[in-house]
Amino acid sequence: MAEPAGQLPTARLLPVPSGGVHSFVRGLNSSGTVIGEYYGQDWVGPFALRWNAGRSGYTRLAPLPGERFSRATGLSDGGWGVGLSYDDPASSHPVRWTPGGTPIRLTLPDGSRGGNTSAVNDSGVAVGDASEENNRSHPLRWKSDGSRTDLPVLPGDDSGTATSINNAGTAVGWTEKRDGTDGPAHPVRWNAAGAVRALPLPAGFVGAKTRQITDNGVVLGHGRLAGSTEYDRVLVWAADGTVRDAGRGRGYDVNRAGTAVGASLEDNPNGDTARWNANGTRTVLANPAEAAGEVLAINNRGTAVGYAWPAANPALDKALLWKPDGTVVPLPPSPLGPYAAAFAINDAGVIAGFAVGTDGVGNATAWRATVWKR
Repeated sequence: MAEPAGQLPTARLLPVPSGGVHSFVRGLNSSGTVIGEYYGQDWVGPFALRWNAGRSGYTRLAPLPGERFSRATGLSDGGWGVGLSYDDPASSHPVRWTPGGTPIRLTLPDGSRGGNTSAVNDSGVAVGDASEENNRSHPLRWKSDGSRTDLPVLPGDDSGTATSINNAGTAVGWTEKRDGTDGPAHPVRWNAAGAVRALPLPAGFVGAKTRQITDNGVVLGHGRLAGSTEYDRVLVWAADGTVRDAGRGRGYDVNRAGTAVGASLEDNPNGDTARWNANGTRTVLANPAEAAGEVLAINNRGTAVGYAWPAANPALDKALLWKPDGTVVPLPPSPLGPYAAAFAINDAGVIAGFAVGTDGVGNATAWRATVWKR
């Protein structure tokens, strides 16, 4: 679906059940369906919800039987959701919700203390990891029929995690050796059969962690230079496996063209709103009279969204949209007031994020999941 042109979208607060106070977005798919969670008074929660495109209301995404809390971590265009179910966050259980909203327990290897899901594709194939002893984790993949694959780590490593999966079944993540020496993470790709392969690093880099893989195989991650302990360089791997160092910063999203967005740390320690173009150049995007900001998402048409904040009060976010030519457009306010942050945008131009409610002296008092639609 093409992204509409013309007038600005309008903000709409997403509904929550009775007793809900705060709510947040964790995913947006191509149809405009949103996944997230809400909290009650005194931050009791989270409780996962799905807001279905084209319908009012919401679908409760229940925890597993016998547990109280559920947290969403991902949503596919096919309507599958993934997340966590728990009573105690230290022993969370990975869960996948069907397009109809039914929770399904995802199995873990014997002896695991808990687990996590990171992403799910349109076929319902999910990836994540299991928590093991000695601060180690093990990467996992679950097919739509519930069967589990224990993904291999690179030779010499004993820990790892899978962070993203595309519709071809290719997953990315990293593996490492957890021996107390703070050694680097090694970025990897697992093919649909589960075979692992190291992703290349630019000269001067000793490690990297991946964040995302697109359907055409572009990968976004963060690299660590030799002599450093920080993963503070934005790396983009093209579909052919070649890698480029985009510069120091925090990368949050990448599209099929290989254009990444985030916060550049080259000139501003708090972050300049930035786009790293597929041709290797960097564009510092306009940020109207604010101290710092982040671009959190970009769609395949090149439209990006994010937020900025003033130096005096970082809680008073301003939701922003950047057109493909770099023009910045403040997003309209919600019924809560002028403060908000935009977290996701799909190719149809639907935007999801949260609005911030404040008291009479500018203190943030409420956060509500919000969509902007034309």
